[in-house]
Amino acid sequence: MRARRPISSLALSIAILTATLTDSLRSQGPLDQGYDVARRVTVTGMLIGSAAPEPPYSVYLLLSTQDAKGNVKQWAVEGDSIDALRRRGHKDDALRMGDTITVTGHPAQAGKKPQERMPKPIRGALARAFDLAKEGRLILGTEITLPDGTKLPFGRIK
Repeated sequence: MRARRPISSLALSIAILTATLTDSLRSQGPLDQGYDVARRVTVTGMLIGSAAPEPPYSVYLLLSTQDAKGNVKQWAVEGDSIDALRRRGHKDDALRMGDTITVTGHPAQAGKKPQERMPKPIRGALARAFDLAKEGRLILGTEITLPDGTKLPFGRIK
């Protein structure tokens, strides 16, 4: 039977450094990666789709809006990961397809390509969010207002 060796201080230091770097990289959120924090936008529209990939990837919502002339435009909204939203008390049934919601947030910066952070393979609602991101119709949603007026935090704010 072997005697257990104490963990050396070098091994312990490496483990702590690795954990710290991993948390630091993981905490770099969407604001660090292509959103214009100096601008704030509000989009009101009907919820027509959602994608909730496995963490650490963001949740994406799809909204259909209509301008004063009746032209329909769609928007993609990026939020936190599903785990982060649940930790803040979000319920899976809080958002229902067909509901009209208002999202406040920050627009994607031109030329930053935030769609490159999306998980692969891209299909379904995530594919539409990817296309909308390439078209410049992606925002980081920081707050959602539900039809009954309830406000929910949605994306990480620094």
